[in-house]
Amino acid sequence: MKLRSMSGAVLLLALLGGCAGEQPVRVSAYRESAFSTDSAAMTYALQLQAGADSNAARLLDDAMTAQGLRPASTDNADYLIELGYATRPQRVRVQAACLAAASESACGDTEAPPGFFGRKRYVHALTVQFVGRASGATVYRVSVTHADRDPDPDAALPALMKCAFAGFPLQNAERRELARCD
Repeated sequence: MKLRSMSGAVLLLALLGGCAGEQPVRVSAYRESAFSTDSAAMTYALQLQAGADSNAARLLDDAMTAQGLRPASTDNADYLIELGYATRPQRVRVQAACLAAASESACGDTEAPPGFFGRKRYVHALTVQFVGRASGATVYRVSVTHADRDPDPDAALPALMKCAFAGFPLQNAERRELARCD
């Protein structure tokens, strides 16, 4: 019996150790047939909102230029580019056990207290969206997410941008996970 409880403890520690490792980078893309795959002929104009991060805009410009896309004025661009980037604390949810005699409020999920599972984790999310200037429709969108323990948004942005444009343009509704983004 003692051997069984030891193996159970080892299994539990292995499972928890797997949870503590770095999560993979998730990349997903959406592409309509109207999106040109001839990047050398594509022109773009960044559509930045007031207060937008100039570092993110510069990195996006660099990534798009590296792909052969050319900047143009808003009136002459093939695509208007919208950029979204955020870093936020990752929430840890604990699912409450629901017993037959328990009240309904005891059966929902609850937020784990800060530090309950060790150091805080952060989710970095980047989305680059190509909108056809003539049609106004989204013709290509790529999103990249990654979770780590670094709260600095500027530290994750270059790697996420590089990952978003690796293999550009990705196929329609392609999703993939990478061990690392950089």
